[in-house]
Amino acid sequence: MLRIYDSLSREVRPFEPLTPGQVSMYVCGQTVYDAPHLGHARKDLGFDVVVRWLEASGYRVTYVRNFTDIDDKIIARAGELGEPIATFTQRMIDKTNADYAALGLRSPDHEPRATEYVGEMIALGQELERENVAYHAGDLYYSVRDFEGYGKLSHRSLDDMRAGERIDIDTRKRDPMDFVLWKVGKEGEPEDAIWPSPWGGGRPGWHIECSAMARALLGKTIDIHGGGPDLRFPHHENEIAQSEAANHAPLANWWMHVGQLDIAGDKMSKSLGNFTTLEDAVAKHGAEVVRFYFVRTHYRSPVNFSEAGLVDAGNALARLHNAIRSVEGDGQPLDWNEAHAARFRDAMDEDFNAPAALAVLFELVGEVNRSQSAELARQLSALAGVLGIAPRAEAADPEAEEIQRLVDARQAARKTKDFTEADRIRDELTARGIVVEEGPDGAKWRRARAG
Repeated sequence: MLRIYDSLSREVRPFEPLTPGQVSMYVCGQTVYDAPHLGHARKDLGFDVVVRWLEASGYRVTYVRNFTDIDDKIIARAGELGEPIATFTQRMIDKTNADYAALGLRSPDHEPRATEYVGEMIALGQELERENVAYHAGDLYYSVRDFEGYGKLSHRSLDDMRAGERIDIDTRKRDPMDFVLWKVGKEGEPEDAIWPSPWGGGRPGWHIECSAMARALLGKTIDIHGGGPDLRFPHHENEIAQSEAANHAPLANWWMHVGQLDIAGDKMSKSLGNFTTLEDAVAKHGAEVVRFYFVRTHYRSPVNFSEAGLVDAGNALARLHNAIRSVEGDGQPLDWNEAHAARFRDAMDEDFNAPAALAVLFELVGEVNRSQSAELARQLSALAGVLGIAPRAEAADPEAEEIQRLVDARQAARKTKDFTEADRIRDELTARGIVVEEGPDGAKWRRARAG
């Protein structure tokens, strides 16, 4: 039976969803003021493994992961680039989805954007006013001392929080820990960052976004709510305060937090400037290696990023793939009664313990190499596929047709001795990472190997 660690109770408990056979899961997504880095990938890949195992266990999962597409950083970045906010955020969302697809992440069932649910956020703010836990003092604030359970997720009292947190001084607040539900727009802010509301034109606070979107898409109480470790406080704590005060019901029955990605002892983040983009890591090491690098660590454990770790992951993954490819044979459905599969299942059922499941796979690698058994190789491939680490079929290059057109145009220009045009096309191909090789059968192209 599947058991999952709950951050709120601090216990590993048998998983029993609200509706038998179905799972509702909400994961806090990216604020899209830049392209995704490895820290984002660490968190979302952790939940990708969770979804894959839930589905392999027979559950129908409704998976929601949002995009925050309006906040101060987004407004500032769009202004710097001279782009409308919606154009800029769409570009960042497209980039995130493309990078995640390369990593083998499955698309969520719903990807709500904050700007699509502003009406629901305003309605929730009005409910909180009626519950006497919100007050209007220029902005709309949540009164944390009027919610009895505040601090239950972070396991700290309000007094401890005040002593341990840096708090911006705002004389309009009743308590320094109160947080913004609706932020009134400032003079000079762009019109596409302002929505009308009962409290004045402005935009929602960050915390109320997820409370409103989760309720709209999944209902008042959901099975699993997740995110990175830095979201436990204040974001998830504030979500609980908002949702439970309005709904009079638990927000989530399980809280899951993926371990932090560190580099040289500090959290990898854009604010610290110590991040590696997902695109760069994939270009250097390959998407399959980056995925395996994170899968081999338990989702709750921190990861200390290193290039050496990625190289080691690549070597280990090559051993796995070589064993699968060493024996010919068609794929077949998983046999969960087979000994290795049963041990794999037991490992994953204990709080998604992917490292223990991988240990079973590498035992199987050794047996495949010794026996050259097609049946064991097929079982190895099927089990690896559950974690998304089986060898991938070569995908068609999405730019192949356009690149071939450029190569043909270059060849035509050379034949007509239009060397200026031929050189221009060559430079364009080089800038796109394309190598053109001449041979007896004509010009062939390939992508340059990264690194």
